[in-house]
Amino acid sequence: MLIDLRTDFVSTPTEEMIEAMARAARQPPSFGLRDDPIVAELEALAAQTLGKEDTLFCATCAAANQIAIHLHCRPGEAIVAEAGAHIITSEAGAHAALSGTVIHPLSAHPAVPRPGEVESAFSPAVPQRSRSALLWLENTHVGSGGTVLSREFMHEMILCARQGGAHAHLDGSRIFNAAAALGASAAEVGREFDSVAASLNKGLGAPMGAVLAGSRAFIGQATRVRQMFGGGWRPAHIPAAAAIVALRTMVDRIADDHARARELAAGLRGIEGLQVDLGQVQTNIVFVGLKSTFQAPALVELLRQRGVLAMQLAPDRLRLVLWHGIGRLQVDRTVEAFRDALHHALTATAAAPQRTHPIHK
Repeated sequence: MLIDLRTDFVSTPTEEMIEAMARAARQPPSFGLRDDPIVAELEALAAQTLGKEDTLFCATCAAANQIAIHLHCRPGEAIVAEAGAHIITSEAGAHAALSGTVIHPLSAHPAVPRPGEVESAFSPAVPQRSRSALLWLENTHVGSGGTVLSREFMHEMILCARQGGAHAHLDGSRIFNAAAALGASAAEVGREFDSVAASLNKGLGAPMGAVLAGSRAFIGQATRVRQMFGGGWRPAHIPAAAAIVALRTMVDRIADDHARARELAAGLRGIEGLQVDLGQVQTNIVFVGLKSTFQAPALVELLRQRGVLAMQLAPDRLRLVLWHGIGRLQVDRTVEAFRDALHHALTATAAAPQRTHPIHK
């Protein structure tokens, strides 16, 4: 069986989730946008979990993010976000296409903007520039390998936004990973934000879905925007049933994924040809650097042949993401697959005939 480490949104539902979906499928769906009792139960549970007055069930976390932008910003206003944020790298410019906003990017390494940049971004508006209307933080930050933003840092950034008259949104696609790493609840992580988007798949293992959380009035408006964006989907009670189980049973085990990630990183670090920074492994994501002898596409193929799926980030870098289906056995098999693949590559390189060049007089 393949070990899929490309991302955690390939995580599969548990048997309890599958049974819950089967029961829900036998119930008639509701007609209205927020009439379904199973969806209502999910939204109430998610609101309690995230510490907000209300939540709205959405198909994806990107959809939840875009709804929040549309409500927090007017066309022509700016979103202040770190340059490697998911909204910039992976949401296809939706903020501009759907809401007419621009991005004020902040440089960061890793994931944390430099002192002074945020204060400058929210300085008093001038007529020639877009007004910064929204602070955007991502926790954990996927582009830097699952970096966790501290609660103290988030507080300082939100304070800057408030002083500039702006709102604050948390892209919490992996908020439960952040909470586990910080030893806090998801509600504590998102407490100071006006809105929070959270995935219900990934580490929680639900087959699909996300929630947007905020005040009751905010979510009332979000329902209209979700419909406007084509996201007023029905029937939604079947995946909602699985998401309820995910919130009730999977949050407390997220730390297990972090432990497996550290075990995997430690095992790979000892293999010649690989570079792994153990200090960078804060949650469930492992970046693997390749020495110049190897190229990522070839190694990805060699790993696939050995039953492991990895994601190429760059010509010399791979990404591995842990989720609930990856236990110690899969970690050990992955380490062995890397070792065997690199040995194969080294042997093939050594056996290849050396090219000679004629001498020109």
